[in-house]
Amino acid sequence: AYSLLLSLLYLGLLCGNGLVSARSELFTPDPSRGPHFTGCRSREQETFRCWWSAGIFQNLTEPGALRVFYQTKNFLSEWQECPDYTRTVKNECYFNKTFTQIWTSYCIQLRSVRENITYDEACFTVENIVHPDPPIGLNWTLLKVSRSGLHFDVLVRWAPPPSADVQMGWMSLVYQVQYRVRNNSHWEMLDLESGTQQSIYGLHTDKEYEVRVRCKMSAFDNFGE
Repeated sequence: AYSLLLSLLYLGLLCGNGLVSARSELFTPDPSRGPHFTGCRSREQETFRCWWSAGIFQNLTEPGALRVFYQTKNFLSEWQECPDYTRTVKNECYFNKTFTQIWTSYCIQLRSVRENITYDEACFTVENIVHPDPPIGLNWTLLKVSRSGLHFDVLVRWAPPPSADVQMGWMSLVYQVQYRVRNNSHWEMLDLESGTQQSIYGLHTDKEYEVRVRCKMSAFDNFGE
């Protein structure tokens, strides 16, 4: 039964693949607009990144034409420029641990310093832009095959993403297991799970299945990619 099940069940760390983009959908990209922010994301609640687009303003696509400024602490602090423009990624501002604070309001502005124009502005807290990395080590164990041989149950296990400090309690994650008949467009979703294993019951032995798992902060809505 175990070797038969191997051919019937396909597990992969798809982990939200196609469900959430690498850049947070905190802002909606719009190619018909002028310069605007396209997203901000934190993987581990310790650092974060923001991205922008010049939109239809092709004269502002050169490096340095648009700059990011930010303000923290309920807007009582001075506006400061992006601490680190990433050299290897176009239009990205990186906030390392020194510049990242939780439970603190951030406002960011996209400016053309040369023209003294502010094109876009958005405000958020770091917790609200956390999209955790995918869980790792997804595997399964056969629990039971029905007497008729038509159905079987499995136990799915995984491990937290290495970037998430769950042991020390810095991040509290919940997981969502999804499964479907292979190549079917519809995914069945199990209830959210705070642990790292969950059972799937009543699978059909004459079908192949795909299983994936993704995670999010327990008190927030953003699933990881």
